Formats: sequence, structure tokens, C-alpha cells
Amino acid sequence: MTSSINSPGKSALRRCVLLMVGGLLLSSCTAGPVTGSEATASGDAGRPPPSPAGTSDVGPGTEPTTHDGRTVLPARPEDCSSPGVVGIRGVLGTVADQLQLPIAKVSSKAGLADVTCTFALAPIPAGQVPEPGNSLLIATTTANDEVAFKKLELPRLMMEPKPVSGLGSKAWYSLNRLSDSTEYVLEVVDGLTVTRISLAVPAAAAPVDGMQQKLSAVAALP
Repeated sequence: MTSSINSPGKSALRRCVLLMVGGLLLSSCTAGPVTGSEATASGDAGRPPPSPAGTSDVGPGTEPTTHDGRTVLPARPEDCSSPGVVGIRGVLGTVADQLQLPIAKVSSKAGLADVTCTFALAPIPAGQVPEPGNSLLIATTTANDEVAFKKLELPRLMMEPKPVSGLGSKAWYSLNRLSDSTEYVLEVVDGLTVTRISLAVPAAAAPVDGMQQKLSAVAALP
């Protein structure tokens, strides 16, 4: 006689099968998608961690450039050490009574190397830069060769330049009256080097007497 399907042995087997299937279904439903960190951990196992970006020093050939294509170079302490503040004050007099230590900027472009030293004529609030219309600027431009030197087209930015004798191979002086400031400017050529000394004061300030002689004396300072 055939055994009944509801026999105790078969019932126990059926319960075991159902429990196993239910367990598999439950695990597949409750397992979530792989997170990004888990995917990275599994996919990048054994790889070294990425190095931090933007923390390395600027290397040769990767210097920043300005909007006009000038390459900005690191300034050195000696770039604006001469002439010094004390010597300049002694020459310029009262207009330079509050002369501040210089801020240096160094750049190059098309065979021309520039070092610009800006001396504020008054104290500068923390985090700010000298006011162009109230400062002394000494800029030195050195050309690699005659071809680069001719690009300067001297004298530069002078309203009424007049020759000055006794300084370098050539020199010019000019008084530039602008809307916001008055500039006393001297340019001196020495070989392939040009030194431009410019004293700018607010337009409303009283005229400074004897500036051609004073700027010439600044140019002669060691």
C-alpha cells in the first residue's frame, strides 16, 4: 500500500525545503546596493592612495602668468634691498617721511626681466597693498639682447619727456598730471638695463619741488 503524502517523514522534509528557500529569498531582498566607498574599496584594492593636489611647490616651467602673458617669478629679499628706505628718505625729504618697506614683484616676458619695488608713502592696513597714487616705484627692466631691448620703445609713459644729462647712457624726466595723481618720473638707461623711478602723490597734494634732482639722486644711491 502506497504511503500517504502527509506522512511524518515527508512533512519534515517539506518543511526543511521551504525554510531553505525562504532563507535565500530573504537574503536577496534585504541585501542593498554596493555603496561608492565599498565599490572603491573593492575596485582599488592594492592601489596606493592618491596624493594630495595643490600642495607641491611650483616647479620650473609651471610658474603662474599674468593676463598679459608675463611669467611671475619668486621675489628674493635682495631684489629690493638697494636703495634702502633710510637713504631714500634722506634724499626725498618730507614727502617720504612715512616711507614704508618695499614690496617686490618679479616677472619676465619676451626676453625682458622686470623687478618692481613699491614703497608706500604712508602706512598700509594689514592685508592691503600700496596705493599706486601715493607711493614710490622703482622698476628695473633688463633685456636679454638688443632685439628685446628695442621692444621697450623708450621713453615710456611720459607726457613731456625731456633729456637728462649725467645719468647712464640716456635719461629722461617727465611730470605726468593724471586725474587722480601727479607722477614725477625718471628713466635711466645703462647698457641693456632701464631703471624707472616714479613718485606718485594724490592730485590734490602740494607740488614737490626739485623732483628731477631728487629722483636723480635716488638713482645714484648704492
